[in-house]
Amino acid sequence: MAKKITGPQLILANRLDDGRAVFLTASGTWSNTAADSAVAENEAELDTLMTVAQAADLANLVVSVTPVAADTSGDAIAPAHIKFAMQARGPSVRADLGYQVSPNWEQ
Repeated sequence: MAKKITGPQLILANRLDDGRAVFLTASGTWSNTAADSAVAENEAELDTLMTVAQAADLANLVVSVTPVAADTSGDAIAPAHIKFAMQARGPSVRADLGYQVSPNWEQ
């Protein structure tokens, strides 16, 4: 049985068109940057965020909508678990490629 997440959470998903890890923002949009994430501090806030995220999933904007523990202790919001932090950062084998090189590499 999966362990229940406690504490602050954010919503992580993957964009359907390119697979990029994205985070749900407070305005209901999706951002490439974890620091832009909306953070749910309790179950009611998480339910609200999940409703918005699941609507985007049904509209085929994102897939794999997942609530994950948020690390809010530093200057910026980030996924607390290494698995989701690595997913958000991009490929770890070639640091000279992908979106870990520059925040605007896609432009």
